[in-house]
Amino acid sequence: LQREQDKGGWTAAGIDLETGISKDSDATRGDGQVHVTVRNAKGETQHYVALFTDITALKENERKLEHVAHYDALTGLPNRVLLADRLQQSMLRCQRKGLSLAVAFLDLDGFKAINDRHSHDLGDKLLVALAHRLKAALREGDTLSRIGGDEFVAVLVDLEQPQDCEPVLSRMLHAAADPVQVDEHLLQVSASIGVTIYPTDGVEPDLLIRHADQAMYQAKQAGKNRLHLFDVEHDKAVKTQREEVARIRQGLQDGEFVLYYQPKVNMRTGAVTGAEALIRWQHPERGLLAPAAFLPAIENHPICIDVGEWVIATALRQMADWK
Repeated sequence: LQREQDKGGWTAAGIDLETGISKDSDATRGDGQVHVTVRNAKGETQHYVALFTDITALKENERKLEHVAHYDALTGLPNRVLLADRLQQSMLRCQRKGLSLAVAFLDLDGFKAINDRHSHDLGDKLLVALAHRLKAALREGDTLSRIGGDEFVAVLVDLEQPQDCEPVLSRMLHAAADPVQVDEHLLQVSASIGVTIYPTDGVEPDLLIRHADQAMYQAKQAGKNRLHLFDVEHDKAVKTQREEVARIRQGLQDGEFVLYYQPKVNMRTGAVTGAEALIRWQHPERGLLAPAAFLPAIENHPICIDVGEWVIATALRQMADWK
């Protein structure tokens, strides 16, 4: 051993014992370990040096951070991040196996009233108890996630038939509606559940959850404490109507509509007694469209008033020109 004055450490056969690194050595690092092979000038192995560090505390901190990032702090259920990952993996598995899955969006009915009447602490205890009940209602392999407040999302996997999810959903409804003893209070809520089925509803994971959310609001509007299945065909029809209404509104703004006038004639005298105004849409891509091609899309929609007002204003201007 010899002392290096400039470093203040000790060296042996070209290795710095203070750092455990040498220009003439091979070092491999593992978790908390440094292994050094010490070689001489000829490249021959002389001996080995290994440094070890206890990283138990570091690994424990990593585990805690991982849990915080993926699990709900109150209930211990998967959070939105972990839900998205599991849903994506479940969809891929469905594609490989030719199976289906259900996404169920659950919102508690009457929970806010309990929070307001009692306390948030009591409400939190109720959420924890209900989370345990709802999770127990699922099958092995299913996922229950709390995504915020009193909202939960369940992913029911490996369904051979879409209706195979019905017993699980029924258990979830009963689990949410049964009374819960919290401290000295006997509390009771219910649940509204919206459900969509993949791949019948063949959209991305985020949109699947959104569709289940929309179905949940339908369940609430129908009286709560029930489930509602997302209607894919109805959703497509609504989207199509929305797009058609937007295009008609744009057509009004761009002056694409025209009026054709059909005269009213007295068949006895041959005199013209008036005219009937007939609307047409001079569509830039589809050509001249008859009313049957676009008016049904705006029936009972507020934009039909705008179209009617345009027809009246245009016809009055034409009458003024004829005079």
